[in-house]
Amino acid sequence: MGYYMRYIVADKRPVTLADVRSALTAASPHYKFEGDEIGATISFRGHRVGHLTLNVPGDGLFDAERAELITFADEGTGSAKRRVIDTLHAARAIVAVQVLFGDGDTERTLASLDPLWHWLHANRNGLLQADGEGYYHQQGLILALE
Repeated sequence: MGYYMRYIVADKRPVTLADVRSALTAASPHYKFEGDEIGATISFRGHRVGHLTLNVPGDGLFDAERAELITFADEGTGSAKRRVIDTLHAARAIVAVQVLFGDGDTERTLASLDPLWHWLHANRNGLLQADGEGYYHQQGLILALE
């Protein structure tokens, strides 16, 4: 199954693998990519840290994934629940990363993906979702989910 983090893009501007590659290599020349325009494995300092997939409407996965995320978000409570559900309904893409903990250092692996999430928050409207945690905006957790 795996551990996933997803950026829910609710912005008219698309996100491409070239955007991701550019953002991460600007953060550090130690990022490497293997894959195509739909998905790629991201390595940092020789360690595989994630498999990234760009999901968009009509690709066969986007609608099912978004529906599942809406169902889970609807179980949450708090003032940000409506914002999360509205963002999911407005989603134009999902940048999904299956986090790969190959070197066994969870914190280092997650930290190696931070530049991606920072770039997305700064350049695209949306929210970050982390399995077993909930939804984040730039300032932190806004809707906790288990």
